[in-house]
Amino acid sequence: MKLFALFLVSIFLYATSVETLVEHAKNSHLSLEAIKHKLSALDNEYAVSRNFANPELSLSMSDIQLQDISNRSLEPMQYTAININQKIPYFGKRDAASQKIEAQKAQLNMSLEEVKVKLTKAIKISAFTIWSLEEQLKIVDDYISLTKQNIELFSAYSVNDSSAHMSIMNAELTLSQLKIKKSKLDSALIGQYKNISYLSDMDVTSVEADMGMSEPHPMDYYLDAVNSNKTYKMKEAELEVASADVKVKELAGFIDPVVQVGYFRREKFEDYMSVGIGFSLPIYGSERSKEEVARKIVLSTKSETEDTRNQLSSQISAVYTQLQSSYKIYNILQNELLPQLEHMKDLTSSSLKSGADLFLYIQMLEKKLTLDEQNIDAIALYHQNLATLEALIGEEL
Repeated sequence: MKLFALFLVSIFLYATSVETLVEHAKNSHLSLEAIKHKLSALDNEYAVSRNFANPELSLSMSDIQLQDISNRSLEPMQYTAININQKIPYFGKRDAASQKIEAQKAQLNMSLEEVKVKLTKAIKISAFTIWSLEEQLKIVDDYISLTKQNIELFSAYSVNDSSAHMSIMNAELTLSQLKIKKSKLDSALIGQYKNISYLSDMDVTSVEADMGMSEPHPMDYYLDAVNSNKTYKMKEAELEVASADVKVKELAGFIDPVVQVGYFRREKFEDYMSVGIGFSLPIYGSERSKEEVARKIVLSTKSETEDTRNQLSSQISAVYTQLQSSYKIYNILQNELLPQLEHMKDLTSSSLKSGADLFLYIQMLEKKLTLDEQNIDAIALYHQNLATLEALIGEEL
């Protein structure tokens, strides 16, 4: 059993798929732990909301005769008393306070889900960026190797040809530019791996991502699911908290009676007890004003909730447009431009006989590199936009 557990742990720690990174982040990221601690604190607040206010205990001595301070038996009015005051909350106040805590817990739980969605989106986008950088590095490395080979090959056959010399210099310039591009890509890749390691809360050295391309869902698919967005649902939960607060403020206008019980001890006279009841008098209108403030906050939160929904619909439309655009660009590159340019490159490569031919071939390589990069960018952008759309409808993976 222990060996099996260790096996599962090793898989969990060293797997590098996007799904594994997301699950690990959900289980251990500090931003989620912070919210969980707040939820635990609300559990304690809920327990407090069910309690009465603490009773007040007072001790007193009456009728202290200054001519004989220690003598407590001079007259019946001399007594030593213990008094206890207990406020009794008006019917429903504790329930209203508890319901508000429950609403706050629901809001915080939705905040937890929102952070999970944001983490998932950030991990996906970082993973797709890593894929893009690594694919570009592969292409640049191939082009560096190919350019070096062509320079060496052409130099061996064109020793004294001045035009060929110019072509070789141009090829060497292209080679230097490729090396600069490679250096920038290496630096960006290191940064992305540090970023995804932070997001997933684990040491990541490689990432596996499914970069398959498929026809996007229609826009209505995402617009119809906007109500599942975690930010929107958190605004709804915030509205529930505001509504619960109105109930708390409304009941605060009702008087809480205070029960008073006292025990009076007298020397040489009979002891006795007293019972009383007191009330706070809400004559200044503070409770009513607070209730009105709470109601206006409800109206404000309703407007914010609806505005959030409208903003999300607008974002979905904008991101979906980018998704479609990247998908169209990908198809144009795959079905039209790249096959044509690949054929032209093969033709040019087979006729490398002069400096002009080398110059033309290097130009062809540069165009091919540009199109390859555009193809990689289109695929990465498609998946990044897809991850954004999935986050906008509340998907966590």
